[in-house]
Amino acid sequence: MTGRPTEGVSVVEALAAGALAGLAVAGLAGSAALATRSLGLARDTSVALALATAQLETLRGGARADGSDTIVAANGTRFTRRWHVTGGRGEPVGLNVEVSWGERTLGLVTAAFP
Repeated sequence: MTGRPTEGVSVVEALAAGALAGLAVAGLAGSAALATRSLGLARDTSVALALATAQLETLRGGARADGSDTIVAANGTRFTRRWHVTGGRGEPVGLNVEVSWGERTLGLVTAAFP
């Protein structure tokens, strides 16, 4: 036998390359799923923040009474909004708005003068 180089790729090398490519694709698929969940959470949190801010502005400028409502977003997510008013009578009025969806809750609190 002489030390001639062999041409082509062996079956073992091809299998190893295929396994590495499979691992890379699986990693990318996992990252894509995580990114999709993160984007959904960011979207829902943004909607909840907008709903809470809008209700705080309504309470600042109008009638101040406790209440709640439910809003269904375009993607089908159900947001439940609750607000509470405390204090008053010469003191600043405490305004508390809480928006819940799924297992998450976002709350905003501020004070306004009567």
